[in-house]
Amino acid sequence: NYDKDIFEKDIFYDKILGDISIRYLKEDQNGNIWFISEKTLNVIDFSTATPKIIPITELSNKLLSGFEFIYPYNKNNIFIAGITGLYHINYEKFKANLPELYLNISSVTIYNKRDSILFGGFPTEQMTKNGFVPTINYKWNVLRFEFAAPAYGYQNSMEYSFYLKGFDKSWSVWSKRTEKEYTNLPTGTYTFQVKVRSNLGNESKVVSFTFKILPPWYQTTTAYLIYFLLIIGCIYAIIRWQKKKFIRQQAKFDEEQKKLLYVMELEKNKKESEIVALQNEKLEADINFQTTELATSAMHLVKKGELINKIKAELALVMKEIDNKPALQEIKKLNKALQEEDNLDKEWEHFAKHFDKVHSNFLLTLKEKHHSISPNELKLCAYLRMNLTSKEIAQLMNISLRGVEVSRYRLRKKLQLPTEISLFDYLIEI
Repeated sequence: NYDKDIFEKDIFYDKILGDISIRYLKEDQNGNIWFISEKTLNVIDFSTATPKIIPITELSNKLLSGFEFIYPYNKNNIFIAGITGLYHINYEKFKANLPELYLNISSVTIYNKRDSILFGGFPTEQMTKNGFVPTINYKWNVLRFEFAAPAYGYQNSMEYSFYLKGFDKSWSVWSKRTEKEYTNLPTGTYTFQVKVRSNLGNESKVVSFTFKILPPWYQTTTAYLIYFLLIIGCIYAIIRWQKKKFIRQQAKFDEEQKKLLYVMELEKNKKESEIVALQNEKLEADINFQTTELATSAMHLVKKGELINKIKAELALVMKEIDNKPALQEIKKLNKALQEEDNLDKEWEHFAKHFDKVHSNFLLTLKEKHHSISPNELKLCAYLRMNLTSKEIAQLMNISLRGVEVSRYRLRKKLQLPTEISLFDYLIEI
């Protein structure tokens, strides 16, 4: 039931209607298209530059289903078949009768475990103050806005659009919803804006409600100050820890260096000990060699003394049996030469020089300690230090055994040694 040529004269009608299911369609004398869709009467108004669909919501659910009928008698008289009879529409007057639209936010409710009214539709004296913005605790971040337009008789034709500034990206599509709920809103200041329009397309002024959601305790200034102090404390603790770690590493490094130096010192001492041992072995060998030489020299002196004494005894026997005066005179000269001590003194000087080398300047030390000691007593001390027998000492010093005992007694007295101290032990300790 439609005029086919209505669609054929302009394809633009299809673009306007889109996917709307049309049950009946007619064109009036002004060129407007009247159609019925889903028990609702609509008109495509071409009186403006941009055609628009205007729903006649006053007749919703009042049309005769299955027997739809629209009769545009003229531009001011349109007859529509209804359930209880015909409806008469003066479209020009219908468009001219545009009531001024008002919109109120009837309530703002916040939720947590229970609900609480934040705004009841009537602003308090505190809200009327300039710049006043109600604040909401972060845990009450579920809000429900209810709004309505107090236009009597036009409620079914009203459509609403809302926008939460600071959260939504754009205005919502027009709908008949009179409430909007927001959940888990983050911290910040928001302005809820809502507007309404009638079926004729006129819109109301935007009504807004501004509120602020406080940050949670962990996002407050005090919390940030605590975070800052904690960060400073952590940085300080890290620096302290790094310093202690560095000190430990330095101590460990120093300990390793000490161990390394200790090992090197041990190796050095070991090498020095080996060198000292080798030197001691060499010195011991030298001392043994020099001691052997001293012993050899001493034995040589002993043998020499024995030989001289033997020669002197033989010469004494020969002198008794020779009557030849010249020969006797020569023998006496020879005997006199044997008795001279020059060569013996030279031998002693050589012996004393080697003896002091072997025995760490024993004679010099003994002379410094006892200034009154005589050269013969020094010889006696040296021979005693070498642990020679009294007989060997008597031959070396060209005295009798009795003379050796007397010399030992005099030496003890000069050294002021008590009777309980051995002369040999005293000399060994020097």
